[in-house]
Amino acid sequence: MTGRPLALTASVVLALGVALSGCAADSSAGADRKPGKNGGKARWTCTWSPTMDDDWHNDALCTNGTRTERPYLRPQDDVIGQAELMESARTWARRRNGG
Repeated sequence: MTGRPLALTASVVLALGVALSGCAADSSAGADRKPGKNGGKARWTCTWSPTMDDDWHNDALCTNGTRTERPYLRPQDDVIGQAELMESARTWARRRNGG
């Protein structure tokens, strides 16, 4: 064996771990995925996910299990904190979910 299959396997495992790491940040993110006003579609949830780009407005990462979006929130505010941003992210998700 040349070692390539092992390297490829390690790369796949690493990529999968990175992809799933955002899901572990908020263990309650998938807890409320129940059919509701949005007709049984996957519900949008948002987690704190800083981009390190010095722009606080896009530090929430939202997903419905299939799609991922990083909404630009509270553009009217020059500086916003994590609590304010996540409040707006929850509102964004609630609207997407039909509520």
